[in-house]
Amino acid sequence: MNLTNLNLTNLNLKSRIAKITLPLIVLQFAFVSPLNADALSKASDTSSLDAKVQAEQKIQAEQKQHAERLIQHKKMEQEILALVPDTKVQSSIHVLRSRQLRLPIDGITPAVLKGSFAEVRGDSRHEAVDIAAPRNTPVHAIEDGTIAKLFVSRLGGNTIYQTDPSGEYVYYYAHLEGYEPTIKEGDKVKRGQVIGFVGTSGNAPQNTPHLHLSISIQTPEKKWWQARAIDPYEVYKSK
Repeated sequence: MNLTNLNLTNLNLKSRIAKITLPLIVLQFAFVSPLNADALSKASDTSSLDAKVQAEQKIQAEQKQHAERLIQHKKMEQEILALVPDTKVQSSIHVLRSRQLRLPIDGITPAVLKGSFAEVRGDSRHEAVDIAAPRNTPVHAIEDGTIAKLFVSRLGGNTIYQTDPSGEYVYYYAHLEGYEPTIKEGDKVKRGQVIGFVGTSGNAPQNTPHLHLSISIQTPEKKWWQARAIDPYEVYKSK
């Protein structure tokens, strides 16, 4: 018998062994005792039930936390409304309009700011405007002021809170791709200075880079995270 025939014989033999062995392996699993099968079934059912209960408990806990956050938000909102009434909002619009704030992105007009302020997003109003622009487009400070906070949040991503020279107003820039490398909290910035770059950080859609901009009036306590929003379009429009 030559080498070729020997190899073919070995292959045929291995094939026949495989055909014999496989049914034996299958038979080993086929003849599980009914008692063992019942125990395995019960264990599987118990495990599935436990996982289902844990999942339901997790959902309930998350819903409870969400409800508690909404209550806290509504409470804070009412407190801010009492401290910054509608009359203050109207007078502030006129004050800021007289300053002729710079638009944060080059090449746009106030018309692009119109409409999104009052939109409902999730459980609350948007209270800001979204300005679409290519990723990494420079974002400019809309007025002289101070960098009050550089903050990374789940929703806003890379954000900047800037106060105006009087400390009465807060300008909020969110979803930034990143900050201007030299900028830091406490810095004094000038109108038109580049402070960050357009991106999609936070909960922004990854294929829709944009700047989220809000303008707010601080409460008398001057806390940058407690302020009443003004529609930026009302500030920027000519009349």
